[in-house]
Amino acid sequence: MLNTLIDAAGAGRRSVAWLGRMMGYAAGWCFIGTAGLITFDVLARRFLGFSTQATTELSGYALAFGMAWGLSHTLSMRAHVRIDVIVNLFPDRIRYWLHLTSLAFLAVLAGYLFYGAWTLVEESMLFNATDISVIRTPLAIPQGLWAFGIGIFLLLILALLIECFLLIVAGRGGEAESLLHSRTYQEEVAEALEAVGEPNAEEIAKSIQPEVKP
Repeated sequence: MLNTLIDAAGAGRRSVAWLGRMMGYAAGWCFIGTAGLITFDVLARRFLGFSTQATTELSGYALAFGMAWGLSHTLSMRAHVRIDVIVNLFPDRIRYWLHLTSLAFLAVLAGYLFYGAWTLVEESMLFNATDISVIRTPLAIPQGLWAFGIGIFLLLILALLIECFLLIVAGRGGEAESLLHSRTYQEEVAEALEAVGEPNAEEIAKSIQPEVKP
């Protein structure tokens, strides 16, 4: 029964993680588009004598939207900044629960952020608020995209929390830790090798041993 619940929780977590990955890609292209818009606006002012007059507004929306939409994929890749020097000194059984506790605190923070973001969207919809700009963007649109990114981030945290809790209870804490702990240097090396097209990236990374200094 417990293994069935773990499998179901894992499937749910992977589904949300897939959505987060697609959102991360969208955020990346959004940043590229923003850079292109800024470049065009600078060149147009210099050589063509006109401006879009909306670059500052749209780039601000893109930064907020891109940041929120990149949170979930970053969590899946375990790429958020963490300081776990002290945590790693504890025995396995204690360390597993400490990882879970930190994830629970992150869920509280994300929940608070999502509540505030959604409240802001509701207020903008209630008053039909628009930006004070040339294009007068309805604020509920960029705010809604921002809140959606935070909401998916919260959903992924909760899915991870449930799966990892079940894994620890089932005596499979090592699997839970593999989903939560900071990335190892082998994983970082493998990612760098994959980025340059190395077909045997994982095997090469595993063969690298840390240098031990006397």
